[in-house]
Amino acid sequence: MPRPTRVPLPALVAPAAVSTALALRPIRRPFAAATAGWVMSLPALEVPLHIGALVGAATATALGRRERRPSDVVGAGMAALTCTGLGVVLARHLAARPVLDRALRERAPGDGALQAGTEGRGTATTTSSAPRHRTPWPTVLVRPWPLPPHGVRARRGMVYGPDPVANRFDLYTRADLRPGGDGGAGSRAGEFGAGVDGVRGVLVHIHGGHFRAGAPSRESRAMLFDHARRGWAALSATYTLSPTPEAGFPQHLVDIKRLLHWIRVEGPSHDIPADAPIVVAGSSAGAHIAMMTALTANDPRFQPGFEHVDTTLAAAVGLYGYYGRLGSATRDVSDPVRHPASGAPPVAIIHGTLDTYTPVKGSRRLVRHLRAGSPNPVIYTELPGAQHGFDAVCSPRYLAVVDAVARFTDRYA
Repeated sequence: MPRPTRVPLPALVAPAAVSTALALRPIRRPFAAATAGWVMSLPALEVPLHIGALVGAATATALGRRERRPSDVVGAGMAALTCTGLGVVLARHLAARPVLDRALRERAPGDGALQAGTEGRGTATTTSSAPRHRTPWPTVLVRPWPLPPHGVRARRGMVYGPDPVANRFDLYTRADLRPGGDGGAGSRAGEFGAGVDGVRGVLVHIHGGHFRAGAPSRESRAMLFDHARRGWAALSATYTLSPTPEAGFPQHLVDIKRLLHWIRVEGPSHDIPADAPIVVAGSSAGAHIAMMTALTANDPRFQPGFEHVDTTLAAAVGLYGYYGRLGSATRDVSDPVRHPASGAPPVAIIHGTLDTYTPVKGSRRLVRHLRAGSPNPVIYTELPGAQHGFDAVCSPRYLAVVDAVARFTDRYA
């Protein structure tokens, strides 16, 4: 009986080696090549420890055989270089936490520093916002894909508007939420208390997908679950998708404002107070919609039929967002910097330094606009070595982002 064909070690290591190389030195142009390179780099970028373990296992198996081949030496060298590169990627992950801590400590226009604690936060905030300096390695290693934690109730496929497909959202809340409370400081036994009265705030997350694709609960799941666990109502929403970004404007913005209307009118029947503070966050294209929502509060052009509804936000968060115009025909209204920053709520913008899909220069442009005109805090962070889509899995970097966003949003709950 013929012996099974043995795959050479270099062939086994090559995919991880290519992914790691692209994670360290991404392709920037042309755009099609940059996008393909970004997709290929995602394994090494987001789960470097798991990729390193696979490379190590393949190498150990090959070198442990009695019959070694010359290619095994080449493969072992490739594996060593790959693991070294993955170590650099992991070091960049661990650098995110101090960078985020520093950004939150800096004094912002119109407000004091976001302290590493509960000083000056008001009585409505009852959970500590101090930085969690320890990375939860068991979660990183064993449960990288975020699942709803124990004690969080998930209600999926809810509808907030006339289109049951475009106007869908998932709602996450504490399972032990007791309706009718005021959400005040005296209503909690602590972060892991036996029950909570009322919702402290509402976090709305808007997915990315170039305005063409996407669905609720696809991105930023860990951030949604973390907020729900801490007493927020966390919503993950979709909106009207279109062949081109401009073709869907302003309907996708109208949709999210209609969701705010739903929260104000229908929220109480789901234990969400009508006056609960609302924070809107988004990823990629969703970040564009989030910032447009923040900068066009109560603008009747984008609230047809519900112009009377107050769509002012308590804060807004943008993750690796695109913040430019959506097309030449709508350049004066679809570009966030074309709207006055004077009415902007507190904003936190987080972007990766190596983002090739939505380059970081767009975030810098928006931050300059906001800081020039907004009386409220504008927190800005660039994550070392981060690419597009860093909020998919529970990496050390993204868990640091989740902690930082919690400290930011807690100030406005």
